[in-house]
Amino acid sequence: MKVEEFKLERWLLKPCEIDAGGGGVTKLKLRDIVTNIDYDQLLNYGPTNGSERLRRLIAEWYPGVKAENVLVTTATSEANLLCNLHLLEPGDEYLAIYPLYEQTTGFAKILGCPVKKIYLSMDKKWKLDFKLLRKSVTRKTKIIFFDNPNNPTGACFNEKEMKAICQLAEEVGAYVICDNALRGSELDGKPAATPFKYSDRGIITGSLSKLGMTGPRIGWIIANKDIVNACWKFKDYTTLSHPGIGEYLATIAMQKENRLRYIQRNLEISKKNLSMLSDWIDENCEMVNWVAPKAGFTGFLKYADRISFTSEEFCIRFLKEENVLLSPGEYFGMDRYFRINFGCKNEMMPEILKRLKNYMKRLLSTFR
Repeated sequence: MKVEEFKLERWLLKPCEIDAGGGGVTKLKLRDIVTNIDYDQLLNYGPTNGSERLRRLIAEWYPGVKAENVLVTTATSEANLLCNLHLLEPGDEYLAIYPLYEQTTGFAKILGCPVKKIYLSMDKKWKLDFKLLRKSVTRKTKIIFFDNPNNPTGACFNEKEMKAICQLAEEVGAYVICDNALRGSELDGKPAATPFKYSDRGIITGSLSKLGMTGPRIGWIIANKDIVNACWKFKDYTTLSHPGIGEYLATIAMQKENRLRYIQRNLEISKKNLSMLSDWIDENCEMVNWVAPKAGFTGFLKYADRISFTSEEFCIRFLKEENVLLSPGEYFGMDRYFRINFGCKNEMMPEILKRLKNYMKRLLSTFR
């Protein structure tokens, strides 16, 4: 079994003064979630599929979903893993829509499944080309996978597009898996479309992580009961149980009034930083270009053509010269872009942009 290094995750461990390479929002503190902990609770795990109460709270966030449609997992990573383990056989075709957070495609390769890639285009405002999708889907296609909202571009497929993807998948008997980890980050406050209501083969994965809580490691799969139960069987062999203390915190965090409060807090942070970033790009359009995100906490910026560096070289040099971490676009399948996080503390954003401007000015003077 050959396992490729997950370059993005190793890159995000690089020491730096300012981290603008991640994909989430400034993390909540424990006191933001709970102020009166039950110190007598046992440090055990409960039902390995998740407590009835937590599954019900997760289901309430999604129209038409019941607790029986939810499997609690160890973050979105395990959710995606379990779906692959259940659905894929060696030789099955895995169709992924890029740019993409590549965790799940990497594991499809490990399982012996060829990964077919189709790409969204910035020139088309990151809109899905349905002619290309239809041409790419075959009778061998087992899974169509994508992020919605997209990581790293912040683009969103709408309900019409989601329905069309599911209809196309139905024609060939494929499953549609939507990594919905960025749910709650939509700038218009309307949750992005998901496939569950459009197909019995529609699957949603998600977690608390992008609500500002990576530490509890609580995620979920939402699907029909047969898929949920099949993935649960695999979970007995992977982690068996998600963290018990994580479930305790998640049960508090996912109560509607708390969840909405965290979403509002996160949007206040991201919208202020996004405004600064947008103004900065307008002022420095000779250096960078983009399509403004509709969701998420990152921008996916294309740098000037005359800079001959790969995105990895670009980010390595920036880290070395300015001590700020960005994420190379090639780690999401698209070179000559970089991902910049605007979910950071508001006071950090001006300094990040100041250093980036200084760095890019030096580069442009070099490549004239």
